[in-house]
Amino acid sequence: MRRFIFLFVLGAATTAAAQVTLSLGMHPDHLALLTFVAPGCAALIVGTALAVTGLLGLAEKYQLNVQRLPALFSEKHIADETELPLHHARDLETSGRSFWRAYRHAAFALCLFIAGQLGIGLFLIDHSFILYVAGLSGGVAVLGIISLFWSFKALRIVRRSHLNAQTTYQMLEKRPSVEEEEEMHRSTRRARRSGKNSHKGLYTQRLEGRKREKSRR
Repeated sequence: MRRFIFLFVLGAATTAAAQVTLSLGMHPDHLALLTFVAPGCAALIVGTALAVTGLLGLAEKYQLNVQRLPALFSEKHIADETELPLHHARDLETSGRSFWRAYRHAAFALCLFIAGQLGIGLFLIDHSFILYVAGLSGGVAVLGIISLFWSFKALRIVRRSHLNAQTTYQMLEKRPSVEEEEEMHRSTRRARRSGKNSHKGLYTQRLEGRKREKSRR
């Protein structure tokens, strides 16, 4: 999970930097050379690929843990006082909704920054280069803070939902099934009954021994 979060953050940062770089070379008064534009386009493509790979990895990793939980919920005995992060299917549905909502927010945060920078560049492209750069700088500051805060909050929820599902799966795997637990209870009851019967037998034998000793006297 950390690996995919790192890929998304790295891809988002690379994409944002490439977008800013390309925007600075779009103004008519300071058109960038092809040798400047080509690396920016390459960085934009690579950053987008990294961010998408991170998002797809997050979704796949979460799905692998979640799809195995419903069967475990029905097979394992779960008490209300257990320390499981997820106790039943309703908790799993709630966690899933939180995960996918945060997942979309993380993707939208990156799209907001790219679209915002592109819109600012297109709006100010007919103005002076100084105003153009000032507008882009302000856009980077404002949109960067909003996108960073939004994506950071979303990724925290994504990670927490994944850890809850993973921890629940690992804890349920170690627990006995309902049938195994019932068999353990039956074995315990049989052992207790046999223990009581053995104690009664010993007590009876002692009484009989005492009676025989008295009769001899």
